[in-house]
This record gives sequence, C-alpha cells and structure tokens, in this order.
Amino acid sequence: MENHNYPKITIVTPSYNQAEFLERTILSVINQNYPNLEYIIIDGGSTDGSVDIIKKYEEHLDYWVSEPDNGQSHAINKGFDRATGVLLNWLNSDDILYAGTLHLIAHYYNLHKDEHVFYGDRTILDKDDRVIGINEGPSFKKWESKYFLKIPQETTFFTRELYLKVGGLNNELHYTMDVDLWTRFLEVCSFVHIPYFLGGYREHHLSKSIEVFGPNKRSDKAQKEIIRYQQLHGSKIGRMPKIRKLLFIANQLRLVMEKSSKRRRLEVEKIGEIISGM
Repeated sequence: MENHNYPKITIVTPSYNQAEFLERTILSVINQNYPNLEYIIIDGGSTDGSVDIIKKYEEHLDYWVSEPDNGQSHAINKGFDRATGVLLNWLNSDDILYAGTLHLIAHYYNLHKDEHVFYGDRTILDKDDRVIGINEGPSFKKWESKYFLKIPQETTFFTRELYLKVGGLNNELHYTMDVDLWTRFLEVCSFVHIPYFLGGYREHHLSKSIEVFGPNKRSDKAQKEIIRYQQLHGSKIGRMPKIRKLLFIANQLRLVMEKSSKRRRLEVEKIGEIISGM
C-alpha cells in the first residue's frame, strides 16, 4: 500500500487491574508496525502495577490516563472522545490483536470505502496464551441479529463517522455494550466479514464471559442486563433453546459451504499474501 492509503486507525484500551495481561495487549498493538496508528489507554486507577507497565510503553502512546471512571463503557467513550482516526477499535486489556491485523483492516477499508464496519474471526485464549477455542463464522446476514449477534468485539473496526452518528457506547451498559452498539450500527449499515483470525479473546476467572455465561453465573446484574437486551432487540422465537440450536446448526452448515467455495478460498489466499508481504 502507498503511504496515503494507510487510513488513521485509533485503538483504545480500557484498563483496570489486569497487569497480568496488559503488557501482552500493548505489545500486540505496537508490534503491528502500522504507520498511521493512534493508541490510547484509559486506565481506571489501577493499583496492581498496570500504571508502571503503561509508563514503560508511553512513548508509543498518543494519550494515557489513570483515574477513576464509571466503568468500561465510560472508559472507552473517554478514549474515543479523543480519537482522531478514520477507523476505531477498542481492545480490552486482556485481549490481543494478531500480526498484520491493522494492515488487513486498512486493505479492506480501501476496497470498500462505502462500508463502515469490518470484523474478523477470533481465537479464544487461556491465561497462558494457549488456544482453547475459536469463533469462526460465515458471512454475516442482517436478519440473524434478531436471533444471535455474535460479532467478535476485539476484531471489529468501525468508522469514527458511524460511531458518532449512533451516539457511541451506552455508559449504563457493562455487559451488553458491544452488541447494543452493533444493533445500532445495523440500523444504518451492513458489516463486512474478513474470513481470517484477527485477534484473541482471553478467558480467565475474572473475564466477563465467565461471569455471564460460566457455570456459576456469578452476577445477577449481568443476567438482568442480558435479559433486558434480549427483550429490547431480540426475537421471542429466537430465545427458544431448540430454535437457537437449529439456527446454530444452520449457521455452521453455511460456514462449511462458504469455506469450500472458490470465492472464499481465493479471498483467504489473498489475505495470506497481504500478511506475508508486510
């Protein structure tokens, strides 16, 4: 890509007491070697050594702060309020991006200037970076959002224009803020799926997925927020376990068909060339 074809990308990392993982997150961003990156870290006043880690890499940061906030959504919005990038992404302080992701996002954005949301597939990691699962899907269809809207958050990039248009994240949401944002995005645009693993989501004993979907489901607040979202945006039929199972099976069959198609195979080959040519 020519230099003028590197759109400015802003990444915001909300951080709070996750020193165990934070350095890996930061390195996964700055080691992208993307020439037009704006990186912002909003720390909520960590007391576990996170601030020392942030200071270690502050020469690579455009802005950082450590002060109390009103939760993750508020921290992300604080970061995006300072963003000047054409494309935005937030990467939580226990997740990572894979090498070449930002160059690949720039490539797709340059190909699809009329589109506003670009997302890829994800791996699921344990605390030691071992892959324990994957989230890989077929191309996204708008009608699916009424039944399941499982877009990997850390691999999703969107235009600043769109983010401002829908009003940003809802500061009152702590567990469904991403799917709430995707739902509002879908009201005005479609999503472009990149069939490649762009990032890793980390599962550990304090991660929100364990809190919401784990065997003990510790947080009543989380469950209430999930139910409220489903009531506002979901389909009553789509909440039925048998229907959800059938839709999941249909989704996986469509994935198998797409992965065997010549079009997708050629697209994946092209992605490989872009990554290897960096």
